[in-house]
Formats: sequence, structure tokens, C-alpha cells
Amino acid sequence: MLRGLYTAASGMLAQAVRLELETNNLANVSTTGYKADQAELVSFPTLLLRRVGGEGGDPEPLHPLGVEVRTRPEGLDRLPFREAPVVGPLGTGVYVEGVYTSFQQGPLRETGNPLDLALEGPGFFALETPAGVRYTRAGSFVLDSEGYLADLRGNRVLGVDGPIQVGLEGAVAVGQDGTVFVDGALVGQLLIVDFADPNGELRKEGATLLAPLEGAEPLAADGTRVAQGMLEGSTVQVVESLVRLIELQRAYESSQRVVRSYDETLDQTVNELGRI
Repeated sequence: MLRGLYTAASGMLAQAVRLELETNNLANVSTTGYKADQAELVSFPTLLLRRVGGEGGDPEPLHPLGVEVRTRPEGLDRLPFREAPVVGPLGTGVYVEGVYTSFQQGPLRETGNPLDLALEGPGFFALETPAGVRYTRAGSFVLDSEGYLADLRGNRVLGVDGPIQVGLEGAVAVGQDGTVFVDGALVGQLLIVDFADPNGELRKEGATLLAPLEGAEPLAADGTRVAQGMLEGSTVQVVESLVRLIELQRAYESSQRVVRSYDETLDQTVNELGRI
């Protein structure tokens, strides 16, 4: 009986994690460059139940694959376990193996701001932060007090030859290949990198920053274009997320009712045994 309690409890824990992720996704539906997260669930090993015991005269049992099984040998009061009829599989619960981030392309939105940049294709902008190099798809850039291109937190945008300084005056133009011009003069080229396995080499820091894990190797982002005056939107689909949120809430409540039922049954059993 406790096996069912543990199975239901594992379902509650898994759904709680998924609810938290889905809620966070919805909270960032308007966040520039945000990538939606999903939990990866893995089932515990499934048990195969067989009926054992019982009186003689059982009908000829069949193997699940349709193979005929021998009848009970004369003189035995029950079938050997391997020859007992199959009742069916029994699940033993699930657990969250990890969180998967979908790095699919988000919708592009025109802003008209020359310092707003978006990436069309795979890859990330590189930022110089106090904690080291970080990566992002959020291209809402500004100029800091020294005329360097920076994000809204003040982290400077890295170019191929270091942070890109465009000055506090002049018209900034960015080519599709990431080259940066000020009043027609070349001042640098954006450093745009990609990873062979972003989920295995990067981890989220906040909503839009990504930190490299140990052993991560940035690669050149082939075929990626830079769109000036545009921003990449979040990959969260509002309607789908709301529907999924309702489903997760109902699944959590169902597991909760099972746990409560087991708890009440155990409580009744203990009280009954105590009267004996």
C-alpha cells in the first residue's frame, strides 16, 4: 500500500516543479530574448504484476505476447511465478531529471532604435560582466558613460577585438554580419558565438543571461544575421502555457487527493489495529 503513496507523492513533486517553470515562463512572456523552460521527466522502473496462488481449474494462461503457457503441474497448488497469468504493469512514479531550455527562434519586433539588435538564426551576443563572459539573445543595448555599447545592466557588449566603443555622438549602423560603423567608419565587429549543445554547455542566470559551464567551447555562429532596429521576443506561447498550467494544476490536485486517501486509510488501519 505504501508503494502507491510514494508513487502519488513523486507525481506531486514532479508537477510542482513543472508548475513553477510554467509560471516563470508566463511571467517572462514580454521579456526580450527569453527562452522558455520545460522539465524533463523520467519514470522509475515499471513492475510487471502476475497473479499467484488460487484454486485449481484456472483457464489456460497466455503470455502477454500470445505464447501459450503450461498449465499447473499435477500435485502443485499454484503455478510457478514465471507461468502465472500477467495482471499488468505497475508504475512506480516519476522524477525530474533536469530542465530543458528551448532555444528556438523567437519572433522579431521592429523598434526603430538603432541600438536595438536581434539575431536571426542560432547564436548569442557576448557580454563582459564582473563574473566573466556571459551570453544573451536580448539585444536591448544602450551606450554607457564612456560610449561603449552595453546592455541595460551596464555589461559591455564584446566584439571580436574586445568591448565595442562607438562614442557618444554619431550615427551607429550595424551590418547583417555584425560589423559596426559610426558615421560610416568601421569601429568593430560584434562577437556572435554558438554552442554545439546549448543545454549541456550553458546555464541560465536570471531571465536572459547564460553562463558557460566548465568545458563549454564557443563556436562561430554560421549563417546568423544581425537585424538592427529590432528585438527578439520571448518564445513563450501564452495560450499554450495557460492551457498547460491548468492541466498541471489538475494533475497536481489528483496526486494530492491520492496521497490524502492513502493517509486516511493508513490512519484508519492504525486505529483499528490499536483496538485489537
